Amino acid sequence: MIDCHCHLLPGIDDGAHGWEDTLAMAQAAVAAGTTAILCTPHHLNGVYENTAEDIRSAVRETGQRLQDAGVALTLHPGSELHLVPELPAQLRDGTALTYNDRGKAALVELPKSTVPMGTETILEQLLYRGITPVIAHPERNAALANGGERLGEWIGWGCKAQLTAQSCRGDFGERLAGLSRHWLERGWIHLLASDAHRPRGRSPDKLAAGREIVAEWLGDEAATLLTLTNPQRLLDGEPLESLPARVSAARVRKRSFLGRLWRRR
Repeated sequence: MIDCHCHLLPGIDDGAHGWEDTLAMAQAAVAAGTTAILCTPHHLNGVYENTAEDIRSAVRETGQRLQDAGVALTLHPGSELHLVPELPAQLRDGTALTYNDRGKAALVELPKSTVPMGTETILEQLLYRGITPVIAHPERNAALANGGERLGEWIGWGCKAQLTAQSCRGDFGERLAGLSRHWLERGWIHLLASDAHRPRGRSPDKLAAGREIVAEWLGDEAATLLTLTNPQRLLDGEPLESLPARVSAARVRKRSFLGRLWRRR
């Protein structure tokens, strides 16, 4: 597996606090079957400002230390970018970092509860410049989770989406697990990642458990696409493949109705 969203770098954001955390996270990832990680520290979220060069330097140093410690894990640069008006300009001038510094796709983050005004404009600007926005953990954004077809509309424009493995496991509640499966069946999800922040709890080894759940739902081929094939495409700067939609229109209408009824209750 390749983990395309992980806060492994030490002391750079709200992920690993220091080298001991980083080493433990890396060891947990390898033990679970992860061979490479795209390191994605926060940038432009109002708290952390991790520029492209800072991240490249941290990845080089951390990768060397892991190699010296005998940990067989390859690190690649990336970033989790908050969707703010200055983002397109920073991507254009190279201050903000795309996946593996390829200039082709960028992991973008929304607030937990809302979709801020102007979000669609920023997404359109990125798409116009040839950068594919990958929406980080959309299932954990309340507005998208309750917003019916909004995520699907963005996917139709050319955006992609990444689920958190723990959402599929039900660690954030059965409702998010059901929503994750529903979006997977509709073909709206392209990547599965750990979004790990700690050696335990929100840890890198949860990616393997999430992959098992997806394999139960959709089969091993789909799970491989989300955890290996498409992450490798991110590393190579290639377009991501989509899962085939597996939900009929009738089932979509039924689930939509039941979802509205459940929310009213």
